[in-house]
Amino acid sequence: MCKKRKFIITLSVVLLAGVLSYLQWGRDADVFSTFSDSSKNCCEEHITFTLNRLVVGDKERRADELIQAYRENGFRSVLFSHDLEKPNALYGTVYRSSVGMKYQEPVFTFRYIQKEGTLGAYNLIDNPEKFTLVID
Repeated sequence: MCKKRKFIITLSVVLLAGVLSYLQWGRDADVFSTFSDSSKNCCEEHITFTLNRLVVGDKERRADELIQAYRENGFRSVLFSHDLEKPNALYGTVYRSSVGMKYQEPVFTFRYIQKEGTLGAYNLIDNPEKFTLVID
């Protein structure tokens, strides 16, 4: 009886560890929704991201990863087209998961905007060095 109980407890702990590690590291961030707002001189991209993680950690690093994936078109559910117009600003709202969107506040929001005095002069695809990240 003792061996059987020990086996069941060990198996339960291993399965729980496997499920938790999958929920934290086994899934990539993705885009839940997106819309563009453009005028004559400026194009803004507003995106809702899902990190698909239990623990977020460093928000600035996560925002940088999301911006890099956006610039490289690295999301599996959305392909961004920058043929006609490249964005001059990116506004992101970040959630832990799509399920959490219904029940929780965003983990954080960020703005990837041009440095002061250069509004509309650069786009974030070709000139990322001209932009600054602001986490709200």
